[in-house]
Amino acid sequence: MRKILIAAAVALASAVPGEARADLLVTPYAGLNFGGSTVDHRAALGGSLTWLGSGSLGVELDLGFIPDFFEPTDLELDLLGTNNVTTLMGNLVVGHAGGGVRPYLTAGAGLLRSQVGSFGELFDTVHNGLGVNAGGGVRVGGRRFSMRGDVRYFRTLSDVNQPILEDVLGDFGFWRATAGLSIGF
Repeated sequence: MRKILIAAAVALASAVPGEARADLLVTPYAGLNFGGSTVDHRAALGGSLTWLGSGSLGVELDLGFIPDFFEPTDLELDLLGTNNVTTLMGNLVVGHAGGGVRPYLTAGAGLLRSQVGSFGELFDTVHNGLGVNAGGGVRVGGRRFSMRGDVRYFRTLSDVNQPILEDVLGDFGFWRATAGLSIGF
């Protein structure tokens, strides 16, 4: 009888789930845009707030900014004026919480804002449109501090009905590669 009680206690203890894991990650990042509608590589800056649940599904809010997106790097005069791209995306993330090597996939939608200026900002045109993004990456490190690197593709879905932007933003899309430090809470 004693052996049966011990075996039952061991079986019951192993059936109780372990500690539930969830991570809230804040990740400032820097990187480059490339491909698609990119004129020349430009620095991309931003940050993300990611919640990864105890399963393999999470959510992310990502804010990115690319200054001088539409201006060639060899242009000596600032003829295009202020021109940049801002992204604000809500994403689903498939990945795991915790430390170690953690690959993930992400996809979502949100605001893709393009500002194109010309001739000293005389004809600035701004387009706020619906955009989508998808990509993946990897986090390496512990639960509190880890390095993150990822690559994502961004594309606008909304029609551009403004004459100045129609030629510039027709079929607008680009890639962005970033690296950052993830801080877990």
